Amino acid sequence: MTEATAWITGVGVAGPHGANWPALMAAMADPQPHFSPMPEDWAGLPGAAAGFIARLHPAAEAGLAPFDTASTDRSCALAMYTAQEAWQQAAPSFEPRRAGVYWGTGMGGLHTTETSYNRLLVAQAPLRPTTVVRIMANSAAAQLAIKYGLQGPNNTYSVACASSATALGEALFALRSGRIDLALVGGSEALLVPGVMAAWNALRVLSTRKTAKLPTLPCRPFSSERSGLVIGEGAAAFVLESPRHARARGARPLAALTGCGSTCDAASLVHPQAAGQVHAMQDALRDAGLAPGEIDAVNAHATATDAGDVAEATALLEVFSGRPPPVSATKSMHGHLLGAAGAMEAAVCLASLAGQVVPATLGAEPVDPRCAGLSLSAVPRPARIRRILSNSFAFGGANVSLVFEQVHA
Repeated sequence: MTEATAWITGVGVAGPHGANWPALMAAMADPQPHFSPMPEDWAGLPGAAAGFIARLHPAAEAGLAPFDTASTDRSCALAMYTAQEAWQQAAPSFEPRRAGVYWGTGMGGLHTTETSYNRLLVAQAPLRPTTVVRIMANSAAAQLAIKYGLQGPNNTYSVACASSATALGEALFALRSGRIDLALVGGSEALLVPGVMAAWNALRVLSTRKTAKLPTLPCRPFSSERSGLVIGEGAAAFVLESPRHARARGARPLAALTGCGSTCDAASLVHPQAAGQVHAMQDALRDAGLAPGEIDAVNAHATATDAGDVAEATALLEVFSGRPPPVSATKSMHGHLLGAAGAMEAAVCLASLAGQVVPATLGAEPVDPRCAGLSLSAVPRPARIRRILSNSFAFGGANVSLVFEQVHA
């Protein structure tokens, strides 16, 4: 007999906010923006953006060092680092063939790709023997399986900004089907190199020092004074188990993943469509067996771009019949982690459930009139939160919505 939910028994996280899960809990209680200007030595490069980035927190940088090896790209090292925290917290026992890895990354080992091109074409030096295994998108999933002896499915999802949300949803479906008992799930991204930033700047979606009215708050979701997104780096990892498996070993859940909706706009590579987002949220609620009124809070995708914010606000108002529950947009603090965004914000949802608080949305005032129907706050709001909906909407028109719930076990 299969069960409809997946229990989350371990979480690990690292990002601009700090080095681990307790640091994320503290950051949600005391919200601060974690942004800095791009390095000065990037400024002279063609197409360089005079913009902002959300660097890994120094404490996380120090913790990452042991995982930064000859065979790991920075994105892979982040995966290994956060998975260690999640694994130690869960302390699982399992049958290797019934345990798998489901990992998300938007651009894989692009940090290595850029530095390798520079090494070969500029420095004219030979490439490392491990260049290919550092670059390949499934490197993190493969190395996680090797480290923890996970011999079941080993899947990597690259769905732009919905990559790790997709990984979470697919792990839920695998656990429901009875194919596996346990999954190591998450996402990682490390793209803070000058060529990548120049590419994003060419899209004209980045917040820059010319357009940001508040340099200390360059990422302002839902605001009429938004100036674009800020790219960050980081990772989050989770141990997911079937409730039956977790109960049998006496594990206690942090929360449950109960629903997933996944759709595609099939309309544009870069312009989000509210209709596809509506369907993703409705499908997630249906999958979790919930009505809209049973959702207590929403973690919005909300990247602080005009098209994205307005489409999501429109979709939320439709799904919740004009009265959405409290909404938070935490990219205003940690930036957009691209392929790791869904995992990072899943961890934020767990922090909301654990702390019974709706996180702040920094810089939203003045609110864009087209987003005025959303309940936003610049400070954390204590609330009774049993269920929270989290959105990840991506280039390519991919939309993923997830439902997380409290578990009293």
